[in-house]
Order: sequence, then structure tokens, then C-alpha cells
Amino acid sequence: MSKNKKMRSNKQSNQKDELRTEPWISMRSGIIIIAITSLGMAVLTAIQVIPVKGWVEGLLWSVLFGALIWVVFFGMNFINRFFRR
Repeated sequence: MSKNKKMRSNKQSNQKDELRTEPWISMRSGIIIIAITSLGMAVLTAIQVIPVKGWVEGLLWSVLFGALIWVVFFGMNFINRFFRR
């Protein structure tokens, strides 16, 4: 009886280890989600800034905020890969 319990606990711990190392979303899906999010953020920022600051500054702020989402995404990927080694 105790052998079965040990084997079950070993299998469960191995499954938990596998789940921890496997990403929960694919890279392709992540890039699509980040692309949609960054475009949405850029558009919302432009809509709010253009009436107050003008076209040039509004477009610059929208591009900045859209690009910062990509910086955070790839920065976290870099940090994650760095710590997993």
C-alpha cells in the first residue's frame, strides 16, 4: 500500500514540475494579444491626447505607450529566460 502511495506522490510531483516549466500560453498567441493591446493603447492614448496637445504630440505619446507595452513584454521574456538557466 505504501509503495502505491509513494508512486502516486512521485507521479503527482513530476506532473507539477512539468506544469511549472510549461508556458500556459504559446508565444504566437502572446504576440497576437500584445499586438492588439498595444494598438488599443496607442489609439486610446491618441484619442485622449490629440484634442489637448495637438496632432504631433498626441501621435508621439500614442506611439510611446504602444511601444512600451512591447518593451515590457520582451523585457519580461528576457528576465524569465535569464532566471530559468
